[in-house]
Amino acid sequence: MNPSRHVLLAIGDLLDILPDAVITVDAGSRITYANPALSTLLGYTAADVVGQPLSLLVPPDQRERHATLVARYRREGTPTMMGTRPVLHAVHRSGRLVPVSISLCNLCLQDRDSEQVSVAVIHDVTALHTHLDRATAQAETDGLTGLGNRLRLSRRMRALSAGARPFSLLSLDLERVDCLDEQPSQALGGDALRIAGRRLQTVVRESDLVARIRHNSFVILFDSLNDAAPLHERALSVHASITRPLRLGASTASLDVHIGGAISPRHGPSEQAVMAAAELAMGRARQSGEGYRLAGDA
Repeated sequence: MNPSRHVLLAIGDLLDILPDAVITVDAGSRITYANPALSTLLGYTAADVVGQPLSLLVPPDQRERHATLVARYRREGTPTMMGTRPVLHAVHRSGRLVPVSISLCNLCLQDRDSEQVSVAVIHDVTALHTHLDRATAQAETDGLTGLGNRLRLSRRMRALSAGARPFSLLSLDLERVDCLDEQPSQALGGDALRIAGRRLQTVVRESDLVARIRHNSFVILFDSLNDAAPLHERALSVHASITRPLRLGASTASLDVHIGGAISPRHGPSEQAVMAAAELAMGRARQSGEGYRLAGDA
């Protein structure tokens, strides 16, 4: 038997006892070997996958890009972690996605006319993925109100802009109006801000986002809304909801709100430009004593 065949068989025995899933893929991107751990991780036995295309294990929306990466790796790759993200996804036999990390290397089988195979070691990172999700959610959440914060708002705007998907913003500046003490513009306390946040959430859709970006300042992002008329209607609903009297302990207080609106990409080519346009319109609404003003309106 060829010495390289002995080595291959010995490696196969070793791979069979590894806790991580291991597969080998030929030049045609077909699976030629799978160890028993693949069944534990993804529900497939070796008989299920050997001879099948590697794309069987790749989410459908990622297959084209994955094929390009695999082809490039086979040409020029060195042993490495695949991709720049710490977490990728593989498709379980049930259809659900499993978070994994993947390590790759190329082997040349000299007894097969120098045939090259790629070896992928697939590691389950479900626990890591859950931790990352929790850490991300915490980093994007306003601690006082439980709403999104400026980071979540920025990421959502970038994602919509990257997909050329329209959206609108309402920039809100709240203030407390206490007629009994005749002291307008009092700072809002935590209870008032939390109540305001809950009220804002009742006037948006599930696909929209409410974020608190500064002490008394909130922003509402309306996904796929790019018309001034419905944006105006939503601003009126927001104004009516916020200005209803609210109970703070044993007393009743009132809030006032000034609102500026902006539409992407009509009022700016970037998230920063649209945000600035909405804030400028809000400032002009405050100066003129209006409840709402759209960016660009005289």
